[in-house]
Amino acid sequence: MWRLAFLCVVSALSVSWARPRLAPLSHEMVNFINKANTTWKAGHNFRDVDYSYVKRLCGTLLKGPKLPVMVQYADDVKLPTNFDAREQWPNCPTLKEIRDQGSCGSCWAFGAAEAISDRICVHSNAKVSVEISAQDLLTCCDSCGMGCNGGYPSAAWNFWNSDGLVTGGLYNSHVGCRPYTIEPCEHHVNGSRPPCTGEGGDTPNCEDHCGIESEIVAGIPM
Repeated sequence: MWRLAFLCVVSALSVSWARPRLAPLSHEMVNFINKANTTWKAGHNFRDVDYSYVKRLCGTLLKGPKLPVMVQYADDVKLPTNFDAREQWPNCPTLKEIRDQGSCGSCWAFGAAEAISDRICVHSNAKVSVEISAQDLLTCCDSCGMGCNGGYPSAAWNFWNSDGLVTGGLYNSHVGCRPYTIEPCEHHVNGSRPPCTGEGGDTPNCEDHCGIESEIVAGIPM
């Protein structure tokens, strides 16, 4: 038995040793990824930026609450060669929307709010099309983590299901109850927007009201 365990350890170490230890964001890392010839191509989205800044923008925290596991078996289903959700549900505009989180590690809230918005539209066959507020989720879910310093996507879905979320569009869009209040910025690249400052950003305060009539969308089965 100990020989088997020893072989497993050696095998794992040999795999890790075979991979080059390349610096993140380096030209060597980009070239190594592209040599794999996958379905996408790596490139430099950040220039002259410290790796810690990028890590802070990746605000998903691991080991969050577990969501129920659904197992469904689909026999004799032929999957298409290509599938584009934007073409499948053309009347759902949120499927085509790309939001900017600004200088805040709120990707966990953005991912959940965007997916919830899409699912509402798809589930209702485009009869209900709303932009769920990432701001509301980011600032008001106490159990979701640390706001702009990271959060748990699974907790975000639990919050949506138990408390609901208000509507809210992009920064300065005046769409919905609580639009995003953190200004878009250029992440250390040249562009028309102001440069990003800081590495995580301060999380805005949770507000229990909005300037227009509040529209709360409760969690619904998907």
